[in-house]
Amino acid sequence: MKLNDTQLPGMYSDALFHEKYLDLAPEHMDKMFDVLFTGAANLLNGAKSTTRPAAFVMTNEASVFIAAAIVQYFENADDSNNPGNWSLVWTFDEKDIPEGALKIPFSDVQTHSYFIGAAGEKYGIQYNNESSLVNLLTYALYQLKKWLDQNVKEGAETSIELDGIFQARATVENGEKVFALEPAGEIKNLIKDDAAIEK
Repeated sequence: MKLNDTQLPGMYSDALFHEKYLDLAPEHMDKMFDVLFTGAANLLNGAKSTTRPAAFVMTNEASVFIAAAIVQYFENADDSNNPGNWSLVWTFDEKDIPEGALKIPFSDVQTHSYFIGAAGEKYGIQYNNESSLVNLLTYALYQLKKWLDQNVKEGAETSIELDGIFQARATVENGEKVFALEPAGEIKNLIKDDAAIEK
């Protein structure tokens, strides 16, 4: 389903208002997702290394994991003389972060300029303060997973997507709910600069 064809934007707006005292109309949720995925890709593009994965990590106020974006370099398995490629993935499962990865928490204020920049350049949005920025973007992902959790049913895949930004899916496997979050090609392309890989 398309994001704006679901009740998720309304859930998000309502939760922000009642739980975070932030007033944001439902029709702006897609912009928050765009800012989040674009900002995270730009951040990881600057942090990427051919020798070590990097993860942008989002948690709630109690430091409980919500989601992470991970960039990792993979050598060309077929021809070591040719450059490998970069992988950008998102996950709702903290165990997916590779061991030894450089972890960059959203709580680090130095990360915020990437999101402030994306919001300003794309939509002319300004955040009132750092806490508004963190809450608006963190809550978007939190409510996305909550929507998937509430709507997934045994024997069928539940999905929600925002064109050009992401597709999120949930299934029930062996009685367990499994969640996936995949950035769109346009977002992945922000990190792919294979010509710049130095051997």
